[in-house]
Amino acid sequence: MLDDQWQRDAACQGSSPELFFPVGHSSLGRAEAWAAKRICSRCPVRTQCLEWAIRTGENSGVWGGMTEEERREEVKRRRRADVPA
Repeated sequence: MLDDQWQRDAACQGSSPELFFPVGHSSLGRAEAWAAKRICSRCPVRTQCLEWAIRTGENSGVWGGMTEEERREEVKRRRRADVPA
């Protein structure tokens, strides 16, 4: 069972969920993602949120200040860092 108690302290509490799940890469979608990331930037549980999204394989939305594409890149970066040279 995953510990999700951090969610009660999230800065996004009370925000519109749609903001964190922008549709597409249009200018509106990019603006929504930027606005969501701005909220994340002041969140006291940003790290826990990001780790939860990575650990659970969340494949949509902005979590911990990262979009799904950014999280995929972060996972790749972490895998490369774990591989011995």
